[in-house]
Amino acid sequence: MDMRLGINTETEFLITLNKKNEEIRNAFLEKVKKITEKYSVDVMLQDGTVKKQQTFDAQKIEVFFKNIAVGLEDWTFGGISSTNNDDLRRNFIKLDKIVENYQILLHFSLQYHVLLFYQPNYEVMEKQKELSDFMDTTKKHEEELIKKSDQIILKKLREEGYKELDPKSLFEIFYTDDKIREKIMNEIETETDGNLQEINQHKNKLLENLDDLLLEIYQIKPILIDEARLVSGEEGCVCNLDIEEIKNDQKTGSFDSNNISDNVKEKIQTVISQVFGVINNVN
Repeated sequence: MDMRLGINTETEFLITLNKKNEEIRNAFLEKVKKITEKYSVDVMLQDGTVKKQQTFDAQKIEVFFKNIAVGLEDWTFGGISSTNNDDLRRNFIKLDKIVENYQILLHFSLQYHVLLFYQPNYEVMEKQKELSDFMDTTKKHEEELIKKSDQIILKKLREEGYKELDPKSLFEIFYTDDKIREKIMNEIETETDGNLQEINQHKNKLLENLDDLLLEIYQIKPILIDEARLVSGEEGCVCNLDIEEIKNDQKTGSFDSNNISDNVKEKIQTVISQVFGVINNVN
């Protein structure tokens, strides 16, 4: 993938930079392959079956990015960022450096999937049984309390003056009006002795205990992808290096490299070589 380097990309200067860009991308990919090397771990399924699962150490990504930032200490660095969308996770960094009237921008990103299993721990089975027994024991009582709560909601809303509305419309008012909902929920807690809330709190606590026994498994294809594939949710890594011209306080990617002085070209090439050196030697 070529750098985004304005116009006249066939000039000797930009051809040289694109070659160096390919070297940087290849070096970055090799490092990604190394930090995402897979190993096997034991995981437990919901039915208690234990099996082997392949994963990698996702903590190495942060170390890798920090080391890049340390190597490029004279660059502007905004920190390590991450996104977490359901089972898709992305870690990335962006850096930039001003060279005369040009800004060099770097974007490094890794995107991978996260699968959840239970730890191979007998405690998982105990917590599951405790939750199941609690649900069985309280199911009937909970249903009775929910029914009673619904009756209280309808009664209180009609007392508030909503007498002509059907139950569906009354419940819509209850869930959209925060003031009314808070007032009625306090009365429900009083009239049900707080039992429904206690049941929900204990159930949530048991679920939290099970969540604490979850194990994250990471999956990635160590391949280079572009930003469009990154946004679409593909696994892989991004290594982008771009140059923009700063003119009248405005940045543009459309510039003619023939207008860059030899002195500035040399400075830009030195900075690009610095990037390659850091990526090639970072651990």
